[in-house]
Amino acid sequence: MLHCPFSAYCVVADESAGRQVPTAFLERVKDDFVSKYGASHKAGTNAAANNLNKEFGLKLKEHMQYCIDHPEEISKLAKVQNQVSEVKGVMIENIEKFN
Repeated sequence: MLHCPFSAYCVVADESAGRQVPTAFLERVKDDFVSKYGASHKAGTNAAANNLNKEFGLKLKEHMQYCIDHPEEISKLAKVQNQVSEVKGVMIENIEKFN
């Protein structure tokens, strides 16, 4: 049996959805999966394949519906995350100047 050292998450969305909503959906799904099954490479073995359809399938639907119903929250969150990333970049540049 081959074990993958990382987990991969993928979403297919219509171009009209933009990038923020699908990205937010993936983040929500990843966080939920990791909290339920763990983050290790063995997380997939903790979740039986057939069980995922029954148990986690409903969660996927809930996350998708939330992201579709609350695009303004997702947009605000993405904006704040971008601002934090910009500030982090400036801080790292400033720290490097002193080293």
